[in-house]
Amino acid sequence: MAAVYLLILGFSLLGMFLCDHRWRLTFFHDARRAWLLCIACTVLFLVWDALGIATGTFFRGGSPYMTGIELAPELPVEEPIFLFFLSYLTLNLISAFRRLFSSRQESPQ
Repeated sequence: MAAVYLLILGFSLLGMFLCDHRWRLTFFHDARRAWLLCIACTVLFLVWDALGIATGTFFRGGSPYMTGIELAPELPVEEPIFLFFLSYLTLNLISAFRRLFSSRQESPQ
């Protein structure tokens, strides 16, 4: 059962990629900006995690669904992948909502 969480993250990223490809929301709209934002957000979240780990607020816990591989004490390998997914999801949602609301404002009532 180890690595189930990693597989779910990969499957979820694939779904985000397919939505992005279909509607050209983030990476397929402006790949340079998307990479910059996703990496910057992931790094900021990792800094947040490091501060939480250092203060004892965040800890890994035990789960049979994770690989057990840690990048640092209390920082599982799945964490940066999840944080990248979270950033990508947010960018896709913002792009989708902007497009949806701008098209509603442009259409005559």
